[in-house]
Amino acid sequence: MITVQDILDIPDLNLRLVAGAKATSNPVRWVHIAELPDPTDWLKGGELLLTTGYPLVGTQEKTSEYLQRLIDNNLSGLGVGLGFSIDELPPGLVELAEDNSFPLFTIPYSVPFIAITEAVSSKIVNEQYSLLQRSLAVHEKLTKIVLEERGLEAILSTLSALVGCSAVLFDFHGLVLCEASYRRRVPAGVIADLWRQIADKRATRQDFAVGIEGLSGGVQVYPVVASHRIGAFLAVVKDSGDFSDYDRIILHHVVTVTALELVKKKAVAETEKRLAGDFFDELVASDLYEEEIARRLAFFGLDPEAEHLIMLLDIDGFQAFAEGEREETAVQDVKERLHWTVDEFLARRALPFISASRSDAVIVLLQTEPETAAGVMRVAHELHETISETTPEVTVSIGVGRPHKSLVDLRQSYYEAHYAIKIRKLKGDRAVIASFDDLGSYGLLLGLQDTLSLEVFYESVLGALREYDEESSSDLVKSLQCFLEANGHWGEAAERLYVHRHTLRYRMKRVEEITGRRLDSSQDRMEFWLALKARELIEQSARKPKGLQQL
Repeated sequence: MITVQDILDIPDLNLRLVAGAKATSNPVRWVHIAELPDPTDWLKGGELLLTTGYPLVGTQEKTSEYLQRLIDNNLSGLGVGLGFSIDELPPGLVELAEDNSFPLFTIPYSVPFIAITEAVSSKIVNEQYSLLQRSLAVHEKLTKIVLEERGLEAILSTLSALVGCSAVLFDFHGLVLCEASYRRRVPAGVIADLWRQIADKRATRQDFAVGIEGLSGGVQVYPVVASHRIGAFLAVVKDSGDFSDYDRIILHHVVTVTALELVKKKAVAETEKRLAGDFFDELVASDLYEEEIARRLAFFGLDPEAEHLIMLLDIDGFQAFAEGEREETAVQDVKERLHWTVDEFLARRALPFISASRSDAVIVLLQTEPETAAGVMRVAHELHETISETTPEVTVSIGVGRPHKSLVDLRQSYYEAHYAIKIRKLKGDRAVIASFDDLGSYGLLLGLQDTLSLEVFYESVLGALREYDEESSSDLVKSLQCFLEANGHWGEAAERLYVHRHTLRYRMKRVEEITGRRLDSSQDRMEFWLALKARELIEQSARKPKGLQQL
């Protein structure tokens, strides 16, 4: 960056500053020569203007107006050639320039203006060339980091060292992906305040500045656009001073390589999630032998010899979304953020795991050690609190199955987690944390899972109702299932069945008459529900369905 002082210091020009010494650090974008009474229509700001003094001939009022226009249009300074139109600068003009901290200097008659413009042009070109060389060096350094797969931490650390700053990389939802510092780290409270301000402006694709209390200077924020959407925000806090042109070039390169890194991480993550999802589908459908399960676990970096359990995060519902926000987009966005939160939580606790999203749930296979298995429920409670803080738009229930040494029993751990949540919800609970202990006496039934035991239980509860449906071509079993799945909400269940509420009430009355059980009894409702699920297990055992979304 060329300043007015740099020009004043050019040897042999003998330029003399007469006013505005406090502003000689003004940057000079270019040098222009003009004799017009009002040249501001041709100027954009940041120029150094040279004149023979013709516009300064006249009354003090006229010359003061001329100078004030230059000041108001953000010129860097004014150089006046003596010996042409004027031999000395009017005192009032010098006083006005000094009052406004506007650099004003004189040029000897013997110095041609072209000598100044050539010297300045040479300085600007040399500086731009130097800046280009340094920029290429930074680009090569950052490219090497990406090619060596050193990750976001190395990119931000390099940025902090080159610019002398602290940097925080947020994802689109405000979760901190990475942070780095040069001299002082940004406090956690300040990071939270910083995100609150970014969130208000996160729809923009332009960089912007925010002011944070507790920081000496402002914060520059750069949206990181990856795959045609904003994937992250890079917030940069300079340790001292303002950002230079060189700093901004570095930041531009960092934003670019960060976008590439995010695209790469997203591609890898999506592939891993797809493979994990396929594994869970086949595991729950009982399509895998123990040797194949062991091979898959080893592929995902887990120890096949250790104990494992299934943790299931089931979405209870969503909060109201902002006005004008497309609901399907918002729901998908929250689901992705929920899955990311689960992965981030478990990764930070160094717990070996794999996870996958399925319909309205996140399923996790967690590797445990004998001494840590007892702490899984504590982990579930901490995870539940974290989700409440990071994704308040959604309510979640967590089910935890028992740890199993035999790999083929991992399917059983899934059902334990799945049914533990369902039983708690039948009691009217929401946002629950459930485990095998919540199954009570029904744990034995679900633990057996052999076809004969399940059929006996199903027939004892719903056999008469099934026979009635077959004889009269009615849908009482299906109506009962919809009613229970709607947690006893008449309107929701009737809507699912496409019938009137009165019709549904009549059907439920017939269910009670035929079975001899009552729907206002939590015990009978749980037995109804378990009998229906027992029938599902029988059917699944016969056809081996694909996909957890059918369960």
